[in-house]
Amino acid sequence: MKGLAVIVLAMLAGRAVAQEITLPSGLRVSLHDVIMDAAPELARFRFIAPAIDPGGDALTYQAVADDFQVLCDTYALPALRQAGQSVAEIVITLMDRPVAFGEIAPGATQFFEPFSVATGACIWEQF
Repeated sequence: MKGLAVIVLAMLAGRAVAQEITLPSGLRVSLHDVIMDAAPELARFRFIAPAIDPGGDALTYQAVADDFQVLCDTYALPALRQAGQSVAEIVITLMDRPVAFGEIAPGATQFFEPFSVATGACIWEQF
């Protein structure tokens, strides 16, 4: 599955890495990375969102909550389809700064939302 992550990332490279995406809340994000897990079949799309940094006028989780569905529906799922990949679950992560996956970063703000993929759609799953 590691090779799959490379395939997906290569496909996304020309599309959004370093390219800002403006979401309905006004939040601007850029793709940081995509991590594919084999068991369960899971794709993690991790985005940098500096405006959620609590230092200053940060956007709260409530302010950006609807953006997770938009990122899953209009970005992650189409990117996976274009790469010819299917997964059972997608996790969308917003982080105020790059954080290595699996590492604790006490000063970083991160928001996560999981979605199951059924009948070709993202379905929000409460943690």
